[in-house]
Amino acid sequence: MSYPSNQNSSVNSELFAPLVVQAEYAAYENSIARQLVRVFDVPMNAGKVVQVPVWASISAEIISDESAANLLQTNTTAPTITLTEHVVYNQVTDMLRDSAFQDVMSQLGDQSGRAIAESLDTQVFSEFANFSSDIGSTTTELTVNLLLQGAATLRSRKLTGPFFAVVHPNCAYNLKKQLTTTLPYSGASAGAQLGAITDIGNSVLSNFYVGQMAGIQIFESALVAADSTGGATAYKNGVFAMNALGHAMRGGIDMNTLYLPAARATDVVLKAVAGAGTLHSTWGVRITSEGTIN
Repeated sequence: MSYPSNQNSSVNSELFAPLVVQAEYAAYENSIARQLVRVFDVPMNAGKVVQVPVWASISAEIISDESAANLLQTNTTAPTITLTEHVVYNQVTDMLRDSAFQDVMSQLGDQSGRAIAESLDTQVFSEFANFSSDIGSTTTELTVNLLLQGAATLRSRKLTGPFFAVVHPNCAYNLKKQLTTTLPYSGASAGAQLGAITDIGNSVLSNFYVGQMAGIQIFESALVAADSTGGATAYKNGVFAMNALGHAMRGGIDMNTLYLPAARATDVVLKAVAGAGTLHSTWGVRITSEGTIN
């Protein structure tokens, strides 16, 4: 009696192809940070530590007739970004693979991509700790005044925007609560006063968008780092210009599979190689604020 040959290798290559496609799509669509910072595409074999060029400030001078202009030393600095691996490891059994076909593969890819996006964003938002200015405290709620102070600090450094703020949802709640009681109108009208996201097409930004105030586009993310100083529940939010932070990524999302005959399952490893770094520490303001919802 003969049995059909095991076609796991060819079957896997076909069935898992939608998984990595969906994972890459989900990772990019669910990453807030990549939309708000400077992105660098790192070529293969560039090494683990990447130097990124950053131009110094350039000023114009007023000169009188027949006067010579002064030579500007337009040198660049080279902040470094260290690449790390963001990995999701799943195991898919033959029973699941053969029973569910492509839909489950796409669902697994979507969840894996979202997990990678969270890992990427967490890495970028941790850079708020490197901003040169810190306002607020672990016992102070996020307020309109703090946001305005952050914007004023950036503008006093001759920055013109665009400016972004990323705050923890608990802090965003406290801000929204304040707005509904301090603005001259609330509800849908208050949302209009905050500003619609008409000029940003990416759906992920719409999902996490709070509003716009004083030229700052405000987003919320649960991935903002906590500050537990003194046992407080507080968060290190950030207001910054786009080029304050950098995100470097080598290629897209890689997938490797390994079939395990005895387990009748396939190991699936998805990996993104990326890193984050501070390009201009003075182009951002960290806003520490209390995060208890009252």
